[in-house]
Amino acid sequence: MNRNSIYIIIVSVLLGGLCGCGKWLDIKPYDEMAEDDLLSTENGFIRLLNGIYIELNTDALYGGSLTVEMIEIMGGAYTIGTDKAVWGNFHDLSEYKYGTDYWRARFSSTWDKAYAMILNCNLLLENIDKEEKKGLFSGDNRNIIKGEALALRAMLHFDMLRIFGPVYSNSPEALSIPYYTAYTTMPEAMLPASEAAAKIITDLKNARILLSSDPVITEGTRMDGPADGASNFLYYRNLRLNYYAVTGLLARASLYFGDKQDAFTYATEVIGASNAGIFPFVDRSLVAGSPEDPDRIFSSEVIFALTHARRNELFKNYYDPSRTPNYVFRMDNDIFSRFIYGGSLTGGSIDDYRCRANWIANGTNRYFYKYSDMVETGNIRNTMIPLIRLGEMYLIAAESQSENLGNGLQYINTLRSKRGVSNLPSLTDELLQYEYVRELYGEGQLFFMYKRRFASILKSASGNNPQPSNEIFVVPTPDTETQN
Repeated sequence: MNRNSIYIIIVSVLLGGLCGCGKWLDIKPYDEMAEDDLLSTENGFIRLLNGIYIELNTDALYGGSLTVEMIEIMGGAYTIGTDKAVWGNFHDLSEYKYGTDYWRARFSSTWDKAYAMILNCNLLLENIDKEEKKGLFSGDNRNIIKGEALALRAMLHFDMLRIFGPVYSNSPEALSIPYYTAYTTMPEAMLPASEAAAKIITDLKNARILLSSDPVITEGTRMDGPADGASNFLYYRNLRLNYYAVTGLLARASLYFGDKQDAFTYATEVIGASNAGIFPFVDRSLVAGSPEDPDRIFSSEVIFALTHARRNELFKNYYDPSRTPNYVFRMDNDIFSRFIYGGSLTGGSIDDYRCRANWIANGTNRYFYKYSDMVETGNIRNTMIPLIRLGEMYLIAAESQSENLGNGLQYINTLRSKRGVSNLPSLTDELLQYEYVRELYGEGQLFFMYKRRFASILKSASGNNPQPSNEIFVVPTPDTETQN
């Protein structure tokens, strides 16, 4: 890990770089607290943990690169023009030219920021386990804080492995990433992907045990918030890595690492929680027809999301058709009309709630509005950037149920029925991938889906798509790591 990166989060936490994040994380400027004080009270540990969550919103991570921009370009989500004077470096990335100066620097920034936060997770974890700290915590808060920090550490390592590691299904023993479990400035060795995978699964399983007392299990997400003056910590649970979010991450990671049986078990546990009312499918009236204030992110289904007070900037910067200069990220028109939301043989329909809520026609094109402002701008749904959602659990259950993909059809058709479209008569790899695009577009998961499946990335309606290869799916290790 780049030695300079280890100070990034501590500096921002201690110097108050966390403004504008919303009352639900109960943040105050950290310059009001010295570092020793931060790690000597329960509230200090909560504030440090909150600071890590908020830093996930940076452009180098889930506030841009790993949700709506860099990783979605790699996943073929957008039509990218060939005119470099207009599209600049995006054109290079769409052709998987990872070695340009610009993209080497961008990937290094993502790597450094992720590992800086991993370091801060380890700072919290090492201190919370000290004998003299154990008496600081009330109720189950110590276990919940520790469980969330372990899950954050695993999630960040997992995404670095998915970007920079080998195609796991082909080369599980190839070198991948270092896995940091201690608060240290000493570089760790690169691990074979299988060893990094084992550590990710172990951290997530341990986090899940620690979170077994999470109030989300018995009381749901508690999005109504606490009584005035009370702590927010055990509320707004889908804005934190709660018990079911960790279970969902285990489903996602198990599928990626080829353990379909565990993936199915974890995914269906989350589905069971949804059926019990914890993460219910979105109310049709909020997305279909012409609601005044559509719930474009299907917020009741979000298992884990970031909260970003300036989320609308994602829409303005990348998707707004009135943007000047007018380079706007949108789906290729032919792919949209022939495969994703059209075409009788592909399961597409413009009546699909995902289409009606998130795509608006402007001239001959349709534009993506998932992250546009709601009318009620103060609503918490207006700040959410989904990272794990219920629909993905149905997709994982379908893909992982058995070696016979057709046995997963019931899960796909249940999901489709909740999206207002008819059943598929059968399920193929191609049809499954279309459902992934419909459900997870703009959330940073498509590239990883293609890499996991070692499949051709859908970029052209003509079938002229890049064939799967290591050159496409394996991003070179950043310079800041190789020079370490």
